[in-house]
Amino acid sequence: MKCRSVGCVWSESPPVHKVTATVVLDRPPTLYTGGSDGSIFWWNLSSSLDHDIKPVAILCGHTAPISDMGICSPSSTVGDDNETDSSNVAPQSSSVNYGSLISACTDGVLCVWGRDTGHCTRRRKMPAWVGSPYMVQPLPGNNRYVCVACRFIDPVNLIDHQSLDSTEHHEPQSNKPSKCTVVIIDSYTLTIVQTVFRGTLSIGPFEFMSIVTPFSDMDKESVLIADSFGNVQCVPLLKDTDRNEDITDDSQKNSRHLEMSDWVQESSEGEHPISFAASGQVLAVLYTTNCVFKLVDRNAKVGEISLLEDVNLSRHDVAGCLFLGREENINIFVETFAVWNNKGYVIMYTISYSGQIFKYAPLCAVPAVSHPPNVELSFSFILMNQNLVRVESICLHTGEPVHWKPLITIWEICDNDEKFYQECRLVAKGSYFDEWFVDQENIAQTSNGNDSKERVVTSSMVISENDSSPYAIVYGYDSGQIEVLRFNMFSENADTQEVDSCASKQYLSGHTGAILCLAAHQMVSNSRGFNSNIFLISGSMDCTIRIWDLNSSNLVTVMHQHVQPVRRIILPPSHTDSPWSDCFLSVGDDACVALASLETLRVERMFPGHPYVPSKIVWDSTRGYLACFSLNHTATSDSSDVLYIWDVKSGARERVLRGSAAHSMFDHFCMSGNKNNTSAGSMERNNTSTSSLVMPVIEDTQVSQSHTNTPEKGASSSDFSREHPITCSCPFPGIATLTFDMTSLMSLRTKSFERQNDAIGRTLVEESESVQNIQYPVSTDSGNASQETLTDTTDYTDWAHSLEGSLFRFSLSVLHLWDVDYELDKLLVSEMKLKKPKNFFVASGLLGDRGSLTLTFPGQSATLELWRSSSEFSAIRSLTMVSLAQHMISLSHSCSSATSALAAFYTRQFAEKFPDIKPPLLQLLISFWQDKSEHVRMAARSLFHCAASRAIPHPLRNNKSDDANKSNGGAENISENISLDSSKDNSEMLAWLESFERQDWISCVWGTSQDAMTSHMVVAAALAVWYPTLVKPGLAMLCVHPLLKLVMAMNEKYSSTAAEILAEGMESTWSLCIGSEIPRIISDIFLQIEHVNGASAKPTTHGSDTFLEIQESLVGILLPSLAMADVPAFLHVIERQIWSTASDSPVHIVALMTLIRVARGSPRNLAPYLDKVVNFILQTMDPGNLAMRRSCLQKSMATLKEVVRVFPMVTLNDSSTRLAVGDAVGDINKAIIRIYDMQSMTKIKILDASGPPGLPTLLGGASDSTPKTAISALSFSPDGEGLVAFSEHGLMIRWWSLGSMWWEKLSRNLVPVQCTKLIFVPPWEGFSPTSTRSSIMASVMGNGKHFSQDNTRDLSELDRLKLLLHNLDLSYRLEWVSGRNVLLKRHGQELGTFQL
Repeated sequence: MKCRSVGCVWSESPPVHKVTATVVLDRPPTLYTGGSDGSIFWWNLSSSLDHDIKPVAILCGHTAPISDMGICSPSSTVGDDNETDSSNVAPQSSSVNYGSLISACTDGVLCVWGRDTGHCTRRRKMPAWVGSPYMVQPLPGNNRYVCVACRFIDPVNLIDHQSLDSTEHHEPQSNKPSKCTVVIIDSYTLTIVQTVFRGTLSIGPFEFMSIVTPFSDMDKESVLIADSFGNVQCVPLLKDTDRNEDITDDSQKNSRHLEMSDWVQESSEGEHPISFAASGQVLAVLYTTNCVFKLVDRNAKVGEISLLEDVNLSRHDVAGCLFLGREENINIFVETFAVWNNKGYVIMYTISYSGQIFKYAPLCAVPAVSHPPNVELSFSFILMNQNLVRVESICLHTGEPVHWKPLITIWEICDNDEKFYQECRLVAKGSYFDEWFVDQENIAQTSNGNDSKERVVTSSMVISENDSSPYAIVYGYDSGQIEVLRFNMFSENADTQEVDSCASKQYLSGHTGAILCLAAHQMVSNSRGFNSNIFLISGSMDCTIRIWDLNSSNLVTVMHQHVQPVRRIILPPSHTDSPWSDCFLSVGDDACVALASLETLRVERMFPGHPYVPSKIVWDSTRGYLACFSLNHTATSDSSDVLYIWDVKSGARERVLRGSAAHSMFDHFCMSGNKNNTSAGSMERNNTSTSSLVMPVIEDTQVSQSHTNTPEKGASSSDFSREHPITCSCPFPGIATLTFDMTSLMSLRTKSFERQNDAIGRTLVEESESVQNIQYPVSTDSGNASQETLTDTTDYTDWAHSLEGSLFRFSLSVLHLWDVDYELDKLLVSEMKLKKPKNFFVASGLLGDRGSLTLTFPGQSATLELWRSSSEFSAIRSLTMVSLAQHMISLSHSCSSATSALAAFYTRQFAEKFPDIKPPLLQLLISFWQDKSEHVRMAARSLFHCAASRAIPHPLRNNKSDDANKSNGGAENISENISLDSSKDNSEMLAWLESFERQDWISCVWGTSQDAMTSHMVVAAALAVWYPTLVKPGLAMLCVHPLLKLVMAMNEKYSSTAAEILAEGMESTWSLCIGSEIPRIISDIFLQIEHVNGASAKPTTHGSDTFLEIQESLVGILLPSLAMADVPAFLHVIERQIWSTASDSPVHIVALMTLIRVARGSPRNLAPYLDKVVNFILQTMDPGNLAMRRSCLQKSMATLKEVVRVFPMVTLNDSSTRLAVGDAVGDINKAIIRIYDMQSMTKIKILDASGPPGLPTLLGGASDSTPKTAISALSFSPDGEGLVAFSEHGLMIRWWSLGSMWWEKLSRNLVPVQCTKLIFVPPWEGFSPTSTRSSIMASVMGNGKHFSQDNTRDLSELDRLKLLLHNLDLSYRLEWVSGRNVLLKRHGQELGTFQL
């Protein structure tokens, strides 16, 4: 698992966004707008009550124009019986709450975005044979599956997808059939499950797609395809969508071809359609003067609407149409239909059709917008609840590129009962553009006199110095100016910087055109004496390349190797030899590639002659070749694609390949050795302006479409190295992301300490290994010892200005939510030396699948909205901040107040200030309970317990109701209702425990589907143990057996956690569920240990540390808890293991270690079985079994000494040759003491410790046969000639005077020997047979009643034994003072001295 928090830095200029696709989700109302640059804006429409619409975040997953978006359901949700609507119109059913957003762009990338979290749960690229996605529509019957219609860009159809929203409608050049593909996609895996159509349409160029319900003689759903001439073709779908079954090109033979040429000619007089809309079996075709409605099944015209009747509509060109919603009526088709023009004017009609009668009437209208004539407009409309949302894109012609900004307005659709329709009422309006600089006047003044609103960021990048820390962010503007935002915390003169300044700005001027590409390179060594300076390389629309020295902000040189704009700059691959390591490639629109040197400052090689601009370039530094791949986007096949292979050293063109050979050879270049050296793939440093969202040139075919255990294998360029604590990228121009890796940040101190103190570190490791026993080391947190050492020797101020300290302070400065708790902010600035970001915009983000990102807009409101909507973000950000705070506490106590306040803020206080934020996701927190860092583990557990009461999943929560009080039925009905409710609760809980689909959080931490199921079960078990009253009663029984299976599975992520939870709740929860299975479970654990560590086990090297940690959880945590829960069963199993396993088996050592833990953790439960415990220990030291004695002697002696230490009724003589074991509890008339010879490990004598006749009964009891305390303490005399025993029951001291010769001559006769002397101990002050301990037990077992002699008779035999064990006093000690005088102690206090 990986915990990575994302911070986002925005530029001064707002992002450009031309809307090409829209979709709406309701409850809460949410609008998504897809842009021409691949960005998707997430708008919160729930704020429309305040008449102010604000964007929440930008969804970064595409680099090409968004062609279409839709609502899907990646999997069924527990408790959701309905399916979401397939259209873009938000349905009125509540099931839309479970929908997810699916988006497609023109380069074939599909993304699925979580409904609540807004982050990408799945990101995949479709195969090249599919084509370019054009329209997306979920299947009406099952929204998990999505129909995607793709088309190929050819000379007939060169119009970009975004032209659908443009005011200009291009006339199709011909009705030549075009190539098209229609596939069904599984939205959970984004794999193709069915190919509906692939080939050439029998109609013209593809323009529209819709799914229609079965009609006429067709018994299945069909895909309706319309061309730019109004012709329609229907292709049927397979009935079983789940089958991975393809339909080949012959599918069009079975399709139903409905050519509507007669209708087109009759209704439009040869006009070409402008737009299409479909509702059920009714297809609407919009023309310039009218709109025609047609039934698809009968090829019959229903009716038409004349657009000339409305003067406001016909005043400008008609742009589009849309069905807004259909009334539920079987006999009559009733719909609301909207038509708009290119000025945003909308008129809505109510249309109805029954039989042969078609009626329509104007309903209401939305007024047009007013803008200057030179402003270009684009409109999209969509229905949200009962309101119409108008998405307006405004283009300000300010040069290259044009600046598009969106404007959202919501209009209330009113019912018109009057004769003339009325104008809709404006409900809400919003745009981020106008308010971008409202609170940032100081920033606008620092822009060198330029108007920040007029500038557009055309290129940007983040410079990372030495791959460890961000150095600066560089923005290139359309004006040619370059802005460098340098972070002060990592500069050498950070101490002299302004205290409250986190970054400084500088500007570079010289270009006369827009900046199109940027790159940064650090010179290692050169002959000109630049001494490792960082150089910035910029390419522009002015066809020049400028090289800047960032240290001095001076221009180094200007290069003119291109005659057209410079589009890309490519740095050399890593490990490139000199002098090529200080060179770079530039690609221009002149289709020329140039190689220039930063050392000589001149162009060294030119690679001209490409037929098209190379779109993909591979620089193979190992073999010295350059592969330039030129794609012909205007061709119908790949035969015109060309691959040029160049020799970098000589500049000669080695080979030219075309068609499929070019594709195969380029794939070979990408897969051989230098996969990451493509301009369209990942960069070795990320120090270029190439978008981090660009997918790899070659997808790894071995990567499963489902979540795998190695999701990074096929990841894109923004999947980061584990060694970098902060990774930088730029998904879009003007947006920089900083990803903070918790694992790398936590390991900085350890790595630094190991480098500086390697010899000391080796010594510490050797010492720790010598202390740990055999193959069961105690798991420790790496680096903790070094941290403690450095805490005592390093001053915080010196550490804070080191690289490590700078990284920590910078991380906290960027990730902290400022201006929420002002007192905390003051502490962070004054004590921890943090610097609040003031002269740049900082926002939050969430990492998604394959490098996708969800980034909030600047401002506290957008960040808080992400806290309110995403429990995944809440968990990751809280875990990061609390872990960093706890790590800082361990480093220095001088800032403990600030770090403690920071940890408390993200643990409790933040939720108290904003009760509506989502609690951290418990499943995500559970996954970090076994993290390598102790601080991360502790933070995850603290957050879990703080959030558990608020974050219990709904299927598990115990919702108390008053139905029982309100019920008027009898007891039988109530009992029946309770039984039904219990059965329903169990089914809901079981469905939740077994669910693994649609778990959005697993893509946030690089998890798998197995993690989803496992975390569900672990969370349920933890809640059942720690919060049993908040969850449903049957939860423990449902999850106990899967939890046991998880422990035995030896899963490196969860087995240790499962073992801890089982051990924690064994006595209170699990023993009631698995009481009879405990012996089998103990045997299984021993069997697991035997298989893994036995003599026949194969040695394993992979993950040995993790495996040993899991084994320690089994041996050190779970097994002792099972033994404490059922001591007789445990003793029976380990006695059986003596004979059923090998003599040198590790299970014997495990059993001895478990006995030590049980003796320490629950000694009273072990007291009745001391004879069996001692017998087992002595068996492991049997001289007759040398193999077992050799392997167990050391651990056996340690166990025996621990038993002697804990239990006063077990004692060794001074020479450790004799062992005495007395009955702790039992029948007072049968109590004995066993004497063992430690040489032969055999029993040599039994001493009679039964009560003498006339024993006074000082402790109440029911009968003489009732178990009582027998022997309370034993002690051998110093000379070894006697044994003294004390019994609390009867207050007696017994003395056996046995001469040493008698011991030697003693035969093996086991006849009990009577004591030599009996002394009665007088009761001491405070002694009472019904003491406080009985009262405590009474409060637990007897409802607060004291267990006197009368009411103990009412207890069962088992309860009497439990009460006796609870009251068993193990604090008695017998000490020899002088001669034959013995001192009796209790709890360290002397009770008296007695002479024997």
